[in-house]
Amino acid sequence: MRAIGVKAFMEKSFDTFAFEGEWLDSFGEPEKNFKMLLYGPSGEGKTELSVKLAKYMANFGKVYYFSFEQGISKTLQDAIIRNNMDEVSGKVMFLNGGSFEELLQYVKKSRAKTIFIDSLDYMKLTVEQFKILIKTYPKKAFIIVAWAKNGSPKSQHAKDIEFMCDIKSLVDKFRIPMPTSRFGGNKEFVIWKDANTKTVRSTHQPLKLHSLFDE
Repeated sequence: MRAIGVKAFMEKSFDTFAFEGEWLDSFGEPEKNFKMLLYGPSGEGKTELSVKLAKYMANFGKVYYFSFEQGISKTLQDAIIRNNMDEVSGKVMFLNGGSFEELLQYVKKSRAKTIFIDSLDYMKLTVEQFKILIKTYPKKAFIIVAWAKNGSPKSQHAKDIEFMCDIKSLVDKFRIPMPTSRFGGNKEFVIWKDANTKTVRSTHQPLKLHSLFDE
C-alpha cells in the first residue's frame, strides 16, 4: 500500500503517447501502459482496426501482435497490404498461436512497448491471466481483441476485463461510433470509409511475408 497527498498527486506527471489527429480525437492521449478492449461481431472491422492501430503504435516503439485467431493467414496478409505495413517493417512482429505461458516468455524477451492479443475468445484468455500480464509488465500497453454479441463483449471474461480497461471500443460496420476513453477524445473513429464486404474480401497480389516479419 502507498499513500500520496493531494498536492503531490496534482503535481505528479505521467508518461503518455502523443497521439495526434484522428487518434487523439477518438482516444485522447493515453498513458504508456494503457489497456484497451476492442470488440465487435465477425466481419465488422476488428482486424482492420487492429492492424491500422499496430502501424500507428509503431511510431512510438516496437509492437508485438499475437495472432491467435487468424494466425499467419491470407486474410491477415490482406489487412497488412491494405495498410502499407511495409512502412513499419522491423517495428511490428506478428506471432502465431502458442500458449499463455509462451506469450509471457515472448513478451519478456521482447522490447515491445505495445502488445496486441487477437483474440481473447480464441485464446481463451481469462481475467486472472490478464491480471498476471498487466502486473508482470506494468509499463506496457495491452490491446485485447474480443468477440461481441448484441453490442457487448460476448464472454464473461471479456465483460470483466472491459471494466479493467482504459479504452473500450465497439467496432460496427468499420467504425467505432462511440469510443469510450478515460483519456478524452471519444469522437467517432472511421476505420475504413469506403469499406464493404466485397472490398474487404477482394484478392491482392501475394506478398513475401518474411519481409514483414523481420525483427
